[in-house]
Amino acid sequence: MIPLVVRSGFSLMRGAATVEELAAAAKRMGYASLALTDTDNLYGLMFFIAACKREGVRPIAGAELTEPGTGRRAVCLVENDEGYKNLCRLITHRQADERFDLAGEVERHSQGLTLLAAEPELLGRWRNAGAFVAAMLPRGMNVESTAARATAHILGVPAVAVPDSFFIAPADYEIHRMLRAIDLNTSLSRLPPGKLAPRDAWLAAPEEYARRFTIFPEAVAATHDIAARCAFTAPGYGTVLPPWRAGGAKEELRRLSYEGARKRYGEELSEAAIDRLEYELGLIELKGFSSYFLVVREIVMRSPRICGRGSGAASLVAYCLGITNVCPLKYNLYFERFLNPGRKDPPDIDIDFAWDERDAVINSVLEEFAGHAAMVCNHVLFQPRMAVREVAKVFGLADAEIGAMAKKLPHAFSDFGLDIDPDEKLSVINNLMDQNLPAPWPAILRMAARLVLLPRNLSVHSGGVVITSHRLDEYVPVEMATKGVPVVQWEKDSTEEAGLVKIDLLGNRSLGVIRDAIANIRENGELFDERAWEPEDDPATQQAVAAGKTMGCFYIESPAMRQLLKKCAVGDFEHLVILSSIIRPAANEFIREYISRLKGAPWTPIHPLLTEVLDETLGVMVYQEDVSKVAVALAGFSHAEADGLRKILSKKDREYRIKDYYQRFHFGALERGVTPEQVESIWAMMMSFDGYSFCKPHSASYARVSFQAAYLKVHHPAEFMAAVISNQGGFYGAFAYVSEARRMGCVILPPDVNESAVKWKGRRREIRVGFLSVKNLGNAMIDRIAAARIEGRFRSFDDFLARVRPDEEEARSLIACGGCDAFLENPGQRGTLLWRLAREKKGTARRAVAAGLFDGMENIPAPFIPPQEPVERLRGEFSTLGFLCAAHPMLFYQERLRPFAPKKADTLERHVGRRIAAAGIMITSKTVSTKKGEAMKFVTFEDETGLVESVFFPDAYRRYADVLEYGKPFLLYGLVEDDFGAQSFTVERVRRLA
Repeated sequence: MIPLVVRSGFSLMRGAATVEELAAAAKRMGYASLALTDTDNLYGLMFFIAACKREGVRPIAGAELTEPGTGRRAVCLVENDEGYKNLCRLITHRQADERFDLAGEVERHSQGLTLLAAEPELLGRWRNAGAFVAAMLPRGMNVESTAARATAHILGVPAVAVPDSFFIAPADYEIHRMLRAIDLNTSLSRLPPGKLAPRDAWLAAPEEYARRFTIFPEAVAATHDIAARCAFTAPGYGTVLPPWRAGGAKEELRRLSYEGARKRYGEELSEAAIDRLEYELGLIELKGFSSYFLVVREIVMRSPRICGRGSGAASLVAYCLGITNVCPLKYNLYFERFLNPGRKDPPDIDIDFAWDERDAVINSVLEEFAGHAAMVCNHVLFQPRMAVREVAKVFGLADAEIGAMAKKLPHAFSDFGLDIDPDEKLSVINNLMDQNLPAPWPAILRMAARLVLLPRNLSVHSGGVVITSHRLDEYVPVEMATKGVPVVQWEKDSTEEAGLVKIDLLGNRSLGVIRDAIANIRENGELFDERAWEPEDDPATQQAVAAGKTMGCFYIESPAMRQLLKKCAVGDFEHLVILSSIIRPAANEFIREYISRLKGAPWTPIHPLLTEVLDETLGVMVYQEDVSKVAVALAGFSHAEADGLRKILSKKDREYRIKDYYQRFHFGALERGVTPEQVESIWAMMMSFDGYSFCKPHSASYARVSFQAAYLKVHHPAEFMAAVISNQGGFYGAFAYVSEARRMGCVILPPDVNESAVKWKGRRREIRVGFLSVKNLGNAMIDRIAAARIEGRFRSFDDFLARVRPDEEEARSLIACGGCDAFLENPGQRGTLLWRLAREKKGTARRAVAAGLFDGMENIPAPFIPPQEPVERLRGEFSTLGFLCAAHPMLFYQERLRPFAPKKADTLERHVGRRIAAAGIMITSKTVSTKKGEAMKFVTFEDETGLVESVFFPDAYRRYADVLEYGKPFLLYGLVEDDFGAQSFTVERVRRLA
């Protein structure tokens, strides 16, 4: 018996098993082959092939095709490469057309496919068209199977037993039911029977199928015959590069590379530059990648400001083509991480565009290469938080109760924490189960744990684009995402594994910040020549970086990064590249060792063979390519083998392959005289690159953007901070950036209907709030203000109301935030504006009922309205903007805090080693897991003087997790600690102030 109709979790919200679980189950049950036939998709194909290879089970590729609205279905199994192309086309057509004609489409694309169906009409039509067909007997000895067998006999085609499974074991039926209830947004008790798979739709052992088909043994035997027809085991089209349609790609790449080199270095090129160019061009030509570089260059030229990053930034050819902006010669960037003679997969170049320009670039690429281009998809998997919420909804719990429980799940394990180990994700839910929760929460959590890591839906990758020479649907099925762009059905790893070259076109807000800041500077009449701009060499910028004064600066503004900068107290470009790479989750012990050595602690290389390899980083492995370099130098790996090890560390299936690499590394190192203790020590350092880490070219590319941002912050603070807030999306919110701007000596000017633009604007040391930050102000209203101002400034509040016609909510927001204060002698008189607004609205309503009846009301003088108290005026401003322009919101709590005498943030260094009280508003946080799997949290608070970087260790976090909330004020008790010159606050008790 061979299971020929098997669905995984990629039959979205129906299948209840991962492809890895299916392959393992097949091996356990003794199956030699296993088919995967998910409904209308090949989402899991590449994962399935890899899982079967690990288990020693031969994969059979296929899919169930359905006809919308009719219930007709058929299973297509792939026999050969032509059949694979046809299945990709069929799935693409099915996804694109709600009127998909199953009979006609399959007939046209049946070559190379084995077709399984139960409907006599389909079997007869396809058989007459020359296709190989078989009648499906899905359940066993029943009326349906008897009828299908009779049809097969009449048509002279095989009858074949199929498990038609949706899950692995009988108990998994409950997972299937839960998935269906979530998908249909209903409760388990209200699930329509017709929307569920049969209870026996589980993947049984061969003996069970022999029992089910006792009177049809030939149907079981037929599964082996059909499996033998399906020789296809994986896509075999090799590397698929984007086409260069102009011809002569090699010659054009060489010409443009040398032309770009002369622009970068001058007419007379150094011998080093020529040698490197020739080496790279020769390798690129040998590998056939010339068209790839040319197409990427064409895409890059569509935007004036980009950041080419990733390992591609090590390429001199990429630098000369303008794809990257960091000189690989100057910074000694390791080219072999990007491309080497033994590397089988294509090079990988990532390009950042300004976040608000990226979509236009991608759309232009998709339009130019229509039919040959699509974006890569994301497979969104159930994560703990998502699973708990969805299951609790099915149980009928209220949103408030669900939200309270979801808050107990750390953010690090939330819906996007895909880099966290699966066992750690499940441990989060399991820890909650130990807390004696009331019913039905134990049942909810048990079911949620079973959903974690099953596919939920598809989304669009942040920027991965695939371009192919032939039509894309010959390589992989394509469908339209809800976002309105075509996507391939594979996520990034599957796409690359199959040989499709992914070009990452990504959005970067900091590029928008730098663009807008420079534009603002030039609007203010200052000269700014970017061609001669070398921010890395600016002493004042280096000093600010060394002090960790980098809030708002891309890549180096997180609390952890700012603390690391303070600890190291170095601000040059080379050290910033190191620090922005070493700060990865698994490297804490190596970070401390590096800081110690940087500050003068003696050290020697772990082994003399590593002296030159790691000298730049004081003997500590920092970059991804250090893994490769160490493997080459210490264990005799080739560059290709070493790169394979480096890549495995970031893969989801690394545990299946890392053992082989360890044995090879261990044996090779021992052969070169490395002691077993040294081997283990070096291997442990290599394993710290497990998951999230960077290569040096990537960090160098980003460090350049970081220095540009830091330079602008130091020398043009008002324009820079205005651009940071306008681009909405840094590590912090507008509230924190406003406070930082004030700490830098900038004056925040409130919104003004005569002065403000949509975005924030800076000039000298003043920053004017933009309309985009005013609550309830719609785009149409902002456009009307801009249009009206073309005719002239607003002379009065009544003039503003007459020419702009805001609705009441918009007008009230503008009054509350100070946007109309220019029409008042005293901001405390905002109440009179509200009266005039009410009068105008009432008059308008009356005129609409009886024109002319109430003429003259507009001239009634305003009654006496007492001026607002300053604190009430500030509360209105805060509720409308989310911050105060001239003060810090902690002033609202001064009286309540007075008895506790909390220490100010800027005085913490005076209290190191002491337990004190502090107070502040929570502005950001990060939840992490300890080595024991316990949750803890890093939280940043701020008062009017500065930031308090605090730590909630597991015990404190358990007690106060429910209390902590962004934007709320807190009184904190704890211990001030110092680590290499950076202070932190270990929180022991918390009191919320509002």
